[in-house]
Amino acid sequence: MAIDAPTSTSRRRPGRSRIAVAAAVLGAAAVVGCTIPTSPPPAVLPQPAGRGIVSGQAVAPSAGCSTAPGLAPGRSTVTIAWQRLARTATVDVPATGSGPRPLLVSLHPFALGPEAWEAYSGLAAAAVARGYVVLTPLGSDPGPRWAVPGGLRTGIDDVGLINRLVDDLEDRGCIDRNRIVAAGFSAGAAMAQALSCTVPWRFRAVAGSGGTNLTELCPDSPPTSVLILHGTADPIAPLTGSVVPFAPPLGLPLASVVATDAARAGCDATPAVEDRAPTVRVSVFGGCDTDRRVEHWSLLGAGHTWAGAPSLIDLFAGPTNTDVAATTVALDFFDSFVAPAP
Repeated sequence: MAIDAPTSTSRRRPGRSRIAVAAAVLGAAAVVGCTIPTSPPPAVLPQPAGRGIVSGQAVAPSAGCSTAPGLAPGRSTVTIAWQRLARTATVDVPATGSGPRPLLVSLHPFALGPEAWEAYSGLAAAAVARGYVVLTPLGSDPGPRWAVPGGLRTGIDDVGLINRLVDDLEDRGCIDRNRIVAAGFSAGAAMAQALSCTVPWRFRAVAGSGGTNLTELCPDSPPTSVLILHGTADPIAPLTGSVVPFAPPLGLPLASVVATDAARAGCDATPAVEDRAPTVRVSVFGGCDTDRRVEHWSLLGAGHTWAGAPSLIDLFAGPTNTDVAATTVALDFFDSFVAPAP
């Protein structure tokens, strides 16, 4: 099922957003376990010269800071040829400010295009208000969905697509390569986790809610700072793994994902746990390698929803946590990472 993705991000049409989000959840629930071949597990992609970050060291701003006219403020749509297909993404650029800007890759859930995802989460608008350039790619068909390691063998290289889009923005605009991050929900969370596994040299940090356990583990990948939010009553991507939605991957135990990310970052195996709100329990892993952080926000009693978002899909996906806002939590996590000293 394909959902149209107009360029507007307005919240003035809640009826359309409600239909789109509900359709996404129903579509996800209709997918069942099968024997379709799966894609290979995560593998770290080679780091091209002049791209990416170096742990503990500052890297120069992108080439576009000195060789290009820059990115126009506001929202635009970019189209690139990728694997003989025309692939699109929206780009949101702050209207004020100058100099190298952090870049957020915003990753939509299954069956929601960029407009519906933004109407639900408000992630791009909030990030732009903090000075981020926001890249919101449109996933691949059928769906739109994300082709993640361990998922259906579709022949689509969505990890490569996102890398290519980030390259394009680095070349056309002034991007702070020390602060390139990614965040997503559901299938978008799986892609954020996959990016941390396959291109850890590019993403300073990633955040995923309700779906980081829908791709394969990568215990041998270099570290990336990771924030995981997950509802304890998630019926779509349960804490213990799943054999129903998004097949394959069938869903891993979330504890395995958290433990693997913490081990990759050199963190202590046992986190410090505290209650930040009546329904929010936060596990912070200490002792990590320099400039690495791993956090797990357990949303007690919450379902398969984006915390703090409008309650549009509670009937299908369980209750929405209202004690915190996933958009704010993710952006605060990203803002805590400053560029290393030269």
